[in-house]
Amino acid sequence: MRIEMESNNSNVSEAVIPADYQVLNKKLSKKTLIAYGCGDFASNLCWTFIGSYLSVFYTDVVGLTPVIASTILLVAKIWDAFNDPMFGAVAERTNTKKGRFRPYIYYGTPFLALFSVLTFTTFGNGTTSIIWATFTYIGCGMLYTVVNLSYGSLSTVMTTDPEDIAQLNSWRMIGTNLSSVIINAVAAPMLMFFSGSSTSYSASAYTYVAIIFAICAIPMFYFVYANCKEVIKPAATATKVPLKQSLKSVLSNGPLMLIFAIQLMAMTAFFGRMGVIIYYLMYNVQRMDLVSAFMSLPSLCTVIGIFATKNFTIKVGKKKMAAIGYIGSGTCLILMYLIGQSMGYANIALLLVLNCLYGFFCFSFPLPMAMIPDAINYEENKTGIRSDGISYATVSLSTKLGSAFGVSGALLVMGATGYVANAQQTVSALGGINLSTNLVFGILFLLCLIPLYFYPLNEKKSAEILESLEEKRAFENPAE
Repeated sequence: MRIEMESNNSNVSEAVIPADYQVLNKKLSKKTLIAYGCGDFASNLCWTFIGSYLSVFYTDVVGLTPVIASTILLVAKIWDAFNDPMFGAVAERTNTKKGRFRPYIYYGTPFLALFSVLTFTTFGNGTTSIIWATFTYIGCGMLYTVVNLSYGSLSTVMTTDPEDIAQLNSWRMIGTNLSSVIINAVAAPMLMFFSGSSTSYSASAYTYVAIIFAICAIPMFYFVYANCKEVIKPAATATKVPLKQSLKSVLSNGPLMLIFAIQLMAMTAFFGRMGVIIYYLMYNVQRMDLVSAFMSLPSLCTVIGIFATKNFTIKVGKKKMAAIGYIGSGTCLILMYLIGQSMGYANIALLLVLNCLYGFFCFSFPLPMAMIPDAINYEENKTGIRSDGISYATVSLSTKLGSAFGVSGALLVMGATGYVANAQQTVSALGGINLSTNLVFGILFLLCLIPLYFYPLNEKKSAEILESLEEKRAFENPAE
């Protein structure tokens, strides 16, 4: 017996009413789940290193001013605002024997690996170096979209089983956080090794480390390609909706737009701090030997936090747990700022404890992404249109914009308060680094509570919507 239901994916430039989707509902194997988790592990081998070290590479190695470095980051993400939805539409429109999304992982992986290395290379001086930095960073971002957005969209076409969907997201988060722990633990020692110095990193050291991470990422992406199959395919008779209407449906999806706002602020804070904490450790704390500890332990604590709160999240709901996480993260960062301003940075133990607590409360990190299916179901139930690819691309864009806004904004604050690369910093500059690393992002975490408060979907409402959809699907697609 074949059950015909909708896929979680729309036809990219065209949203597809899910009633015409053919679904093979089959439990996923452990190997498939592990393979899917490897996708975000591989993605972060490329992107976490960029997020953590590219800003200091630009200012302290390439010699760009904070203003120029921040401008490059902003220009790249402004382009992503157009590029990501366009690619989401192209990917959903793709139709091959290997699926819609898997081919982009297969062909895009080598180029992503290449550009993740080129981003940490220098070329020329003055204007030439600026052009090279802009070209390589934009290129890396575009290729990351090709591979990572395709990888993320796979979860919507691999199964319709709710338990398996939850398992896929869990394994993805495991891959994300484990890679962050490992990268932040080993990156600094490797940079020191290749630099031959414990106080500063050479240009070639950044390149060598980027090469190692890229080489490790390639087979992991192909492991995903080989084991994560697309089983949900659009039927040839699917009812199609014009792209304009699909985009209008996504933009008018109130819950989804609130998720976008939450994710934009949270990711601005998270990735912004990740991108500038190296300055805080270099100039304020002045303990380069503690870079690995300060950058890896919070990631490890995030993994612990996710597992420790998993059952509690099921009990109290994603919305309440996200609120707890944002309050905890914001409070820890504000306390770190106040301690630095009033007591200085000599109390390493206290700063490290607060840094770890901050990491623990980042268990809220995956929760907005877990809300997206509920928002998609909401819009489908309301309008009959389901646009998974464009919806995910929209929220994914908030992550990219957040990483750019956070780092570029912090660099601008540092530049305005007198930061000078590779120099003894003034009291004003040190205060600016502390401000941009801790206080600004602590406040931003707390501001996430505003759109979260207005988010209308709790577990009960989401379950009612899903039940309504299942009734519609059963009516429109009776078993043959």
